[in-house]
Amino acid sequence: MAARKRRRPYAWTVKELGEDVLPDRRLLALALQEVCRRLIITTPDGAVSRDPTQAQAAEYLKVSETALTRYLRGQRIPPEGVAAFIFDTVRLSAGDGQDSGAPGITKRRLLELRARAEQERCANCSRHRDAVQTAAQKLRTLEQAHQELERSAAAGVQELGELRQRVTTLKREVRGIRASQPTPLTPLSGAGQQQAPGAAFAATPLPVPGQPGDRQRSETGTLAARNIARRTEELLHGGRPDSILALLRHTAEAYSPVEVALLVTQLRERGQDGLAANLVHIYARDHSDQDVVRTALILHEQHALTDAEALLRIAAAHPGPAPSPIGRSGSAR
Repeated sequence: MAARKRRRPYAWTVKELGEDVLPDRRLLALALQEVCRRLIITTPDGAVSRDPTQAQAAEYLKVSETALTRYLRGQRIPPEGVAAFIFDTVRLSAGDGQDSGAPGITKRRLLELRARAEQERCANCSRHRDAVQTAAQKLRTLEQAHQELERSAAAGVQELGELRQRVTTLKREVRGIRASQPTPLTPLSGAGQQQAPGAAFAATPLPVPGQPGDRQRSETGTLAARNIARRTEELLHGGRPDSILALLRHTAEAYSPVEVALLVTQLRERGQDGLAANLVHIYARDHSDQDVVRTALILHEQHALTDAEALLRIAAAHPGPAPSPIGRSGSAR
């Protein structure tokens, strides 16, 4: 049989150091490797081993084999007492009586390397602490910003709730006004059948612009519609902005709620959203709450929900004059 290849003495002391091992810790690990290569173990029965294994060396030096591996790889710094014990044990085992555990490595030198490695570790820990403190400060800043956003969101939710409650109140008032109004009789057609609700509404006499006090009334809804169409054309061809504004103000003052609602609808259909919005604003600002609610009700029936809501909101922000004892039709009650 071929002879078994004998392992190199103290091969376990040759440890690879990782790239993340700091310089002073690296020097300490290399020094410990050199010291351990001089270790000679004497067993209780007097046998001498000049080629101990790592397990035997760890037991002799009174450290665990894992800890010894970490010391030699620079992964861990031994306490000062452990480093001194390793040096003294190796020096005594060599039996040369010199204060040296390895060539050029004295006990003082070994402990100096250990102290420098310890300081190097503390400096590295200090850098980590600074990084942790910076991250903690950023976290506090983000938490404060998050709290501000939460407070802002809560305020927005509260404001939205108040607006919804206000809209609910306005809708309740509109339903109350609608319920208090008498239901008009639907005229019969020539064939004895009732006309559609839209036709009955169109046949209701509508006021025609005139002087306050004794205003003329339209004979049919068709005449009122033509009147509104004519006013629409005047607004579209008003020319200068001041002329258009004057027409809007006159219209808002002289026209009835039904006519104003019809005119707003006409302007929307013709794409004159700006004129329609201005008319809604002027009418809501300058008229009584009763007229505003009637107009909003008519707009609601015409499916102009946005204009109806805008009319009520503007009226709430600009309380109009009290309702006159003389109706919008011009006749004294």
